[in-house]
Amino acid sequence: MVAALVTGKGMKRCLLSVVTASLLLGTGMPARAASTARASIPSMIYAHPPQERIDPLAYPQFMQIEAELRNTVRRHGDRSVPNRFCAVGYRLKIGTLETVLLWDNAQSLIRWQGGDPAGVAEEDAESASFSPVTDLRSDVVEDGSFPLGTRAVMRSDVEALIADCRRFGRQYTVPPSP
Repeated sequence: MVAALVTGKGMKRCLLSVVTASLLLGTGMPARAASTARASIPSMIYAHPPQERIDPLAYPQFMQIEAELRNTVRRHGDRSVPNRFCAVGYRLKIGTLETVLLWDNAQSLIRWQGGDPAGVAEEDAESASFSPVTDLRSDVVEDGSFPLGTRAVMRSDVEALIADCRRFGRQYTVPPSP
């Protein structure tokens, strides 16, 4: 209604103010665009599209994510170089929460259900180290004509997941350690 009363330069300023206010308030996008983003989650590696994206840090079982990443690198990675991860969380159709960890250095996809919701000491954070892992170099197939099993995924599904993580996920770097 206000925008209809404002014309020319005033309208541009009014729209800029609305966009700036929404960014400062933390919404980042108008409500309609937010619901569209939520509704447009592709199925990716899942049989059914996730119900919604979640911020893993908003849930107790994912609060130790940085410790989990450090311990995963300690157990399975090259500690002499920075290790890069992308993490994106989802609420699945059955109601469970899952954070997908895409580990660039190891070319791996880790499906992490989270750690102890009561919180664990950093040195005890190891649930991500023992979560199901898909090797993106050997477990990716071009189409669904092969039995997919527990680890194999289709290339198009992985590419959609990587794009979703880059757009909506959090980036982490585990620095080299002695």
